[in-house]
Amino acid sequence: LFGVGWGLGGYCPGPALTSLATGATQLLVFVPAMFAGMYLAQGPRAWRRRPGDVDANR
Repeated sequence: LFGVGWGLGGYCPGPALTSLATGATQLLVFVPAMFAGMYLAQGPRAWRRRPGDVDANR
């Protein structure tokens, strides 16, 4: 699933962000969708945590 969005959108995150300066309509849709996906991907991790669990990433 990691690369599916990149393949469908035709951009990876770095070039997509730098290409925003062109104002291409594709990027004006892709970049917000990319950030929404990154935000939503955090949900399942938070839902799996239980009170008292130790977070190894902090």
